[in-house]
Amino acid sequence: MKLRSSAYTDIGRVRSENEDSLLCDDKLRLYAVADGIGGLPGGAEASQLTVLALSESIRDAAKAREIDYRACVEFVNGKVFQLGRRLSPRTGIGSTLTFAHVVGPMLHCGHVGDSSLLRLRGGHLLPLTDEHTVENELRGSRAASEMALLEQRNALTRCIGQPPPVTGDFPNYEMEAGDRYLVCTDGVGRGVPHRDLTHLMLESADPASCVKALVDLANDRGGLDNATAVVFFVE
Repeated sequence: MKLRSSAYTDIGRVRSENEDSLLCDDKLRLYAVADGIGGLPGGAEASQLTVLALSESIRDAAKAREIDYRACVEFVNGKVFQLGRRLSPRTGIGSTLTFAHVVGPMLHCGHVGDSSLLRLRGGHLLPLTDEHTVENELRGSRAASEMALLEQRNALTRCIGQPPPVTGDFPNYEMEAGDRYLVCTDGVGRGVPHRDLTHLMLESADPASCVKALVDLANDRGGLDNATAVVFFVE
Protein backbone atom coordinates (compact mmCIF):
# COMPACT_ATOMS: atom_id res chain seq x y z
CA MET A 1 0.00 0.00 0.00
CA LYS A 2 1.18 3.51 -0.81
CA LEU A 3 1.23 6.08 1.98
CA ARG A 4 1.33 9.86 1.90
CA SER A 5 2.11 11.62 5.16
CA SER A 6 2.84 14.94 6.80
CA ALA A 7 3.28 16.36 10.30
CA TYR A 8 2.98 19.74 11.96
CA THR A 9 3.35 21.12 15.48
CA ASP A 10 2.81 24.51 17.10
CA ILE A 11 3.38 25.95 20.57
CA GLY A 12 -0.18 27.32 20.76
CA ARG A 13 -1.34 30.64 22.18
CA VAL A 14 -0.72 30.15 25.91
CA ARG A 15 2.25 27.89 26.64
CA SER A 16 5.79 29.27 26.87
CA GLU A 17 7.39 26.08 25.47
CA ASN A 18 6.40 23.39 23.01
CA GLU A 19 6.68 20.10 24.93
CA ASP A 20 5.24 18.02 22.07
CA SER A 21 7.42 15.90 19.83
CA LEU A 22 6.56 13.97 16.68
CA LEU A 23 7.81 11.27 14.36
CA CYS A 24 6.85 11.02 10.69
CA ASP A 25 9.14 8.44 9.10
CA ASP A 26 7.99 7.14 5.72
CA LYS A 27 11.00 4.83 5.43
CA LEU A 28 10.11 3.01 8.65
CA ARG A 29 6.41 3.69 8.09
CA LEU A 30 6.31 4.87 11.68
CA TYR A 31 4.13 7.78 12.82
CA ALA A 32 4.01 9.00 16.41
CA VAL A 33 3.39 11.85 18.81
CA ALA A 34 4.61 12.37 22.36
CA ASP A 35 3.43 15.03 24.81
CA GLY A 36 5.54 15.97 27.83
CA ILE A 37 3.56 15.70 31.06
CA GLY A 38 2.41 19.07 32.38
CA GLY A 39 3.28 19.72 35.99
CA LEU A 40 6.52 17.76 35.79
CA PRO A 41 9.91 19.20 34.84
CA GLY A 42 11.64 18.25 31.61
CA GLY A 43 8.51 17.81 29.50
CA ALA A 44 10.24 18.68 26.24
CA GLU A 45 13.21 16.44 27.05
CA ALA A 46 10.87 13.58 27.95
CA SER A 47 8.86 13.76 24.72
CA GLN A 48 11.95 14.20 22.54
CA LEU A 49 13.65 11.15 24.04
CA THR A 50 10.39 9.19 23.75
CA VAL A 51 10.19 9.53 19.96
CA LEU A 52 13.95 9.10 19.46
CA ALA A 53 14.00 5.91 21.54
CA LEU A 54 10.89 4.63 19.77
CA SER A 55 12.52 5.11 16.38
CA GLU A 56 15.66 3.33 17.56
CA SER A 57 13.69 0.47 19.07
CA ILE A 58 11.44 -0.11 16.04
CA ARG A 59 14.37 0.11 13.64
CA ASP A 60 16.30 -2.52 15.58
CA ALA A 61 13.25 -4.73 16.11
CA ALA A 62 12.33 -4.62 12.42
CA LYS A 63 15.37 -6.79 11.72
CA ALA A 64 13.54 -9.65 13.40
CA ARG A 65 10.68 -11.59 11.78
CA GLU A 66 8.09 -10.19 14.17
CA ILE A 67 8.20 -7.02 16.27
CA ASP A 68 7.39 -7.16 19.97
CA TYR A 69 5.78 -3.75 20.41
CA ARG A 70 5.40 -4.18 24.17
CA ALA A 71 9.15 -4.73 24.43
CA CYS A 72 9.75 -1.64 22.28
CA VAL A 73 7.65 0.51 24.60
CA GLU A 74 9.38 -0.98 27.65
CA PHE A 75 12.69 0.05 26.06
CA VAL A 76 11.39 3.60 25.53
CA ASN A 77 10.03 3.76 29.05
CA GLY A 78 13.35 2.64 30.51
CA LYS A 79 15.25 5.31 28.60
CA VAL A 80 12.93 8.10 29.77
CA PHE A 81 12.85 6.75 33.33
CA GLN A 82 16.64 6.83 33.51
CA LEU A 83 16.73 10.38 32.15
CA GLY A 84 14.18 11.37 34.77
CA ARG A 85 16.37 10.04 37.54
CA ARG A 86 19.10 12.41 36.36
CA LEU A 87 16.98 15.47 35.59
CA SER A 88 14.49 15.26 38.43
CA PRO A 89 15.27 12.55 41.01
CA ARG A 90 12.35 13.55 43.24
CA THR A 91 9.49 13.58 40.73
CA GLY A 92 10.88 12.06 37.55
CA ILE A 93 9.72 13.12 34.10
CA GLY A 94 7.02 11.81 31.81
CA SER A 95 5.46 11.80 28.36
CA THR A 96 2.56 10.34 26.49
CA LEU A 97 3.23 8.12 23.47
CA THR A 98 0.89 7.12 20.67
CA PHE A 99 2.25 5.53 17.51
CA ALA A 100 1.18 3.73 14.36
CA HIS A 101 3.53 1.36 12.54
CA VAL A 102 2.51 0.12 9.10
CA VAL A 103 3.65 -3.36 8.09
CA GLY A 104 2.08 -4.59 4.87
CA PRO A 105 -1.69 -4.16 5.18
CA MET A 106 -1.57 -4.08 8.99
CA LEU A 107 -1.49 -1.09 11.30
CA HIS A 108 0.25 -1.85 14.60
CA CYS A 109 -0.42 0.61 17.39
CA GLY A 110 1.13 1.47 20.73
CA HIS A 111 -0.56 3.83 23.16
CA VAL A 112 0.26 5.18 26.62
CA GLY A 113 -1.40 8.36 27.94
CA ASP A 114 -3.93 10.76 26.45
CA SER A 115 -2.72 11.43 22.93
CA SER A 116 -4.87 9.88 20.20
CA LEU A 117 -5.00 7.77 17.05
CA LEU A 118 -8.06 8.13 14.83
CA ARG A 119 -9.13 6.55 11.54
CA LEU A 120 -11.31 8.08 8.84
CA ARG A 121 -13.08 5.41 6.78
CA GLY A 122 -16.25 5.80 4.77
CA GLY A 123 -16.72 9.35 6.01
CA HIS A 124 -16.70 8.33 9.67
CA LEU A 125 -13.88 9.28 12.07
CA LEU A 126 -13.30 6.58 14.68
CA PRO A 127 -10.97 6.86 17.70
CA LEU A 128 -8.71 3.80 17.85
CA THR A 129 -7.33 4.64 21.31
CA ASP A 130 -8.80 5.46 24.72
CA GLU A 131 -7.33 8.13 26.98
CA HIS A 132 -5.57 6.78 30.05
CA THR A 133 -7.11 9.25 32.47
CA VAL A 134 -8.73 8.96 35.89
CA GLU A 135 -12.18 9.53 34.39
CA ASN A 136 -11.78 6.92 31.64
CA GLU A 137 -10.19 4.29 33.87
CA LEU A 138 -13.11 4.58 36.31
CA ARG A 139 -15.83 4.61 33.66
CA GLY A 140 -18.55 2.18 34.62
CA SER A 141 -17.60 2.09 38.28
CA ARG A 142 -19.66 3.50 41.14
CA ALA A 143 -17.16 6.28 41.63
CA ALA A 144 -17.16 7.38 37.98
CA SER A 145 -19.88 10.02 38.26
CA GLU A 146 -18.26 11.50 41.35
CA MET A 147 -14.78 11.43 39.82
CA ALA A 148 -16.07 13.20 36.73
CA LEU A 149 -16.70 16.26 38.89
CA LEU A 150 -13.17 16.42 40.24
CA GLU A 151 -10.55 18.76 38.84
CA GLN A 152 -8.19 15.78 38.42
CA ARG A 153 -10.53 13.77 36.22
CA ASN A 154 -8.22 14.34 33.23
CA ALA A 155 -5.10 13.40 35.18
CA LEU A 156 -3.07 10.65 33.52
CA THR A 157 -3.06 7.18 35.00
CA ARG A 158 -0.25 5.94 32.72
CA CYS A 159 2.71 7.60 31.05
CA ILE A 160 6.15 6.95 29.60
CA GLY A 161 8.86 7.52 32.19
CA GLN A 162 7.18 5.84 35.16
CA PRO A 163 8.96 3.10 37.10
CA PRO A 164 8.86 -0.08 34.99
CA PRO A 165 6.95 -2.00 33.90
CA VAL A 166 4.79 0.37 31.87
CA THR A 167 1.27 -0.68 30.83
CA GLY A 168 0.14 0.22 27.33
CA ASP A 169 -2.43 -0.71 24.70
CA PHE A 170 -1.28 -2.50 21.54
CA PRO A 171 -4.17 -3.05 19.10
CA ASN A 172 -3.79 -4.12 15.47
CA TYR A 173 -5.99 -3.08 12.56
CA GLU A 174 -6.22 -4.09 8.91
CA MET A 175 -6.00 -1.07 6.67
CA GLU A 176 -8.00 -0.37 3.55
CA ALA A 177 -7.23 1.81 0.54
CA GLY A 178 -8.81 5.19 1.15
CA ASP A 179 -8.23 5.16 4.91
CA ARG A 180 -6.91 8.33 6.50
CA TYR A 181 -5.21 8.27 9.90
CA LEU A 182 -4.51 10.99 12.45
CA VAL A 183 -2.07 10.72 15.35
CA CYS A 184 -2.33 13.80 17.57
CA THR A 185 -1.66 15.22 21.00
CA ASP A 186 -4.54 16.42 23.15
CA GLY A 187 -4.03 19.98 21.97
CA VAL A 188 -5.68 18.80 18.74
CA GLY A 189 -7.69 15.85 20.06
CA ARG A 190 -9.43 17.92 22.73
CA GLY A 191 -8.90 21.34 21.19
CA VAL A 192 -10.82 20.60 17.98
CA PRO A 193 -14.42 19.27 18.12
CA HIS A 194 -14.94 15.82 16.63
CA ARG A 195 -17.16 17.14 13.83
CA ASP A 196 -14.44 19.57 12.75
CA LEU A 197 -11.78 16.87 12.90
CA THR A 198 -13.97 14.73 10.66
CA HIS A 199 -14.59 17.55 8.20
CA LEU A 200 -10.92 18.49 7.87
CA MET A 201 -9.77 14.87 7.58
CA LEU A 202 -12.40 14.23 4.90
CA GLU A 203 -12.04 17.41 2.84
CA SER A 204 -8.26 17.97 2.89
CA ALA A 205 -6.64 17.35 -0.48
CA ASP A 206 -3.36 16.11 1.00
CA PRO A 207 -1.76 15.36 4.39
CA ALA A 208 0.25 18.61 4.47
CA SER A 209 -2.79 20.85 4.17
CA CYS A 210 -4.65 18.62 6.61
CA VAL A 211 -2.15 18.86 9.47
CA LYS A 212 -1.79 22.62 9.01
CA ALA A 213 -5.55 23.11 9.07
CA LEU A 214 -5.96 20.93 12.17
CA VAL A 215 -3.31 22.79 14.17
CA ASP A 216 -4.48 26.19 12.96
CA LEU A 217 -8.02 25.40 14.06
CA ALA A 218 -6.80 24.30 17.49
CA ASN A 219 -5.12 27.69 17.79
CA ASP A 220 -8.20 29.51 16.55
CA ARG A 221 -10.19 27.76 19.28
CA GLY A 222 -7.92 29.28 21.94
CA GLY A 223 -4.62 27.49 21.50
CA LEU A 224 -4.62 26.51 25.17
CA ASP A 225 -2.08 23.73 24.64
CA ASN A 226 0.69 22.74 22.29
CA ALA A 227 -0.89 21.22 19.19
CA THR A 228 0.66 18.43 17.12
CA ALA A 229 -0.75 16.33 14.31
CA VAL A 230 0.66 13.56 12.11
CA VAL A 231 -1.55 12.45 9.23
CA PHE A 232 -1.11 9.69 6.67
CA PHE A 233 -3.34 8.70 3.79
CA VAL A 234 -3.52 5.11 2.52
CA GLU A 235 -3.78 4.66 -1.23
